[in-house]
Amino acid sequence: MARAMRKEFERDGIHLDYDRREEARELNDEVVGLETLFTTNITERTKRFDVDANMAREVDRIVPRHVLGQLVRPGAGPEHDGGLTLSSDGLLCNTLLAHSPSPSLRREVYMQSNTAVPENLDVLDSLVRSRHRHSVLLGYRSYAHRVLSDRLVETPEKVAEFLDSMERGSRDVFRRDMEEIAEAKRRNEGDSGDVEPWDVPYYTTLLRGRRRRARWEGEGNGGEGVGEETSLSGYFTVENSVGGMRVLCRDLFGIEMREERDIPSAERWDLDDDEVGPTSSTSDGTAGGGLRKFTFRHGDEGPLGTMYLDLHPRPGKFGHAAHFTIRCGRTRPDVAAAGGRVPGGDDDGQLPIVALVCNLSPPTPGLGETVLSHSEVETLFHEFGHGLHSMLSRTAFQHLSGTRAAMDFVETPSHLIEAFARDPSFLSSTLARHHATGEPMSSRAARHLSLSHADFRGVEVQSQIVHSKFDQALFGEDPCSPSLGGPTSADTWVRMHRESGVPIAAGTHWHTRFGHLVTYGAGYYGYLFAQTWASDVWRSNLAPLLASSAGGDGPDGGGGRGGAARLREEGTKVWKGMLVHGGARDPKDMIRDVLGREPGVDAFFAEMS
Repeated sequence: MARAMRKEFERDGIHLDYDRREEARELNDEVVGLETLFTTNITERTKRFDVDANMAREVDRIVPRHVLGQLVRPGAGPEHDGGLTLSSDGLLCNTLLAHSPSPSLRREVYMQSNTAVPENLDVLDSLVRSRHRHSVLLGYRSYAHRVLSDRLVETPEKVAEFLDSMERGSRDVFRRDMEEIAEAKRRNEGDSGDVEPWDVPYYTTLLRGRRRRARWEGEGNGGEGVGEETSLSGYFTVENSVGGMRVLCRDLFGIEMREERDIPSAERWDLDDDEVGPTSSTSDGTAGGGLRKFTFRHGDEGPLGTMYLDLHPRPGKFGHAAHFTIRCGRTRPDVAAAGGRVPGGDDDGQLPIVALVCNLSPPTPGLGETVLSHSEVETLFHEFGHGLHSMLSRTAFQHLSGTRAAMDFVETPSHLIEAFARDPSFLSSTLARHHATGEPMSSRAARHLSLSHADFRGVEVQSQIVHSKFDQALFGEDPCSPSLGGPTSADTWVRMHRESGVPIAAGTHWHTRFGHLVTYGAGYYGYLFAQTWASDVWRSNLAPLLASSAGGDGPDGGGGRGGAARLREEGTKVWKGMLVHGGARDPKDMIRDVLGREPGVDAFFAEMS
C-alpha cells in the first residue's frame, strides 16, 4: 500500500519544487475541466437531422415511432412532407444501421451520427495538449508513458507489441469476414465498389442470420426448426436475467443474492422529490423509478454487501452502462491476513455498496415483462462482473479495494462473467425462457446462439485494435494535436482505419463521442488485454464444467452433483484467488494461481474460429 501511494504521489508531482508543483496543479485542473466538458458534450449534444418521405417509411418499417418517442418527430416545413426529423441517439442510429436495407438511409444516418459532436474536436485537441504538458512536467515522456507506469503492460512500446500480435493473430479472420461482406453487398446491390462503413453493421447482421441458418440446416435436419433458431426474440427478460445472476452467484460461489423490496427514500436517486415517501417498493423493476436493491450473503462468510440495479433509461440519467462503487469493502489488516472475512460491524470492517447503472430497453406497456435483446443481457452480465469484483473484494485498505486495480486487469472479471450469458448450458437451463410461454430455449438453439458469437468477430477485434492504436497515438510522444505540431485527431482517425482496412468515411469523427478517451485515455488496449486473460480462465476452468453441473455429460466425463461440486471449487478459486484481492496483489500472480500456469492468448483466438 505504501509503495502504491508513493507511486501515485509521484505521478501527481510530489517530487517537484513548489513552483512546478503549482504549475502541475493548474494543469491538472485544466485537464479535469476539459475531461468534464468532453463528457458533457457527449451526453448533452444531440444532433437532429431530416430525412425525406422515402427514408421515413423505411424508419417506420424498422422502428415503430411509439417505441422511441422523442427520438423521432415529424419533419418541419413543406419540403419535408411525410419526412421525419431523427436524433443522433445511439440506440436509434445503431438500430437503423443494423437493419435498414436502404444504402441511402444508412449513409445518412452514419454520416450524421458520426459528426454529431464537432465541438469535441477542439476540446480533444486541448485535452491532448494539456495532458501532454502535464505529463512532461512530471518527468514522463508522454501522457501514455505516465498512464502505463502502473499497468501490467508497462510502456507504449509493449502496448504496440501486444496490439501488433493481436493484429497478426486475427488478420486472416478479418480478411475473410470483409470478403464475405463485399460479396453480399455485390449480390444485394449489384455494387462491386468498396465496402462502406455504413455497410458493415447491416451486412454483418444479415450474414449472421444466414450463417446461423446454414449451421442449423447443416446438421442434417433440413429446414426443420429453423423458425425456432432464427426467432430468438422474447427469450430474454429482466427477470430471467436477474434470476440468472442469482443462479450464477449460488452455483459459482455459494452466495445468496436476495432482493430487498422496500428501499428507504434516503437511498433512492431515481425518483423526483414529489414521488419520494419514507420507503418505495419495486417488485419487478417497473414500479416507481425502477431502482432495485439486493443483498448478498454466504453461509460461512456471512453478509457480503449490497448491490443496486438501476437498469432503465429516464430523462437526465447517465446514458451508458457502468458499475459504480458507492462504498468500498474493507477489512481490518488482521482479518485480511486471516482470509478476508468481514462478519459485520464497524470493528470488523466495512461491507461494500455498489450500483449497476444501465440503459436497457424500457418496460413494454401491457406485456408484463421487460424484454431484452441478447446483447443487452451480455452488457448487464458484463457490468455484474464489475459489481461482483467490488462486492467480493476484501482488502485492508479501501484504496486497493475491488476494481481499484491495474486498469488493464480490471476488465478480466467482467469479461469472465459476461461469458455466462453466451454459454449454451447456462442459456438453456437458466437464462433464456420465453416471456409468453415460460418455455426454456432449446439446447440446440442455445448452442447455435453461442456459436454466433464468433460470427464476424474478426471485424470487431480489428476495430478494437484500431481504436487502441489510435488511443496510443493520440497520447504518445508525438501527440495528435496541431497546437503541439502534430496532426489532427480526425486525420489520424481516418488514416489508421484506412491502414488497417477497416472502412471509414472522410470527414467523420466518431471518436468525438468516444468517452473512453477520458476514462481510459492511453489505456483502451486494456479491454483486449483483459479479454485474453478472461478467455483463458473461461475455457480452461469454467466452461468445461457448466454442462456437467447442469446434469449433462461434460468434457470431464462427470455430471450432475460431481460437476456442480467442481464448478463451485473453480468458482471459489476465482473468488479467493483473484476477486478477493482487488488491487492489493499483482494480477500476474493472481491469474497464475487461478490457471495453475502462465496465461496465454490461444483461447481468445480459438473463440474467433
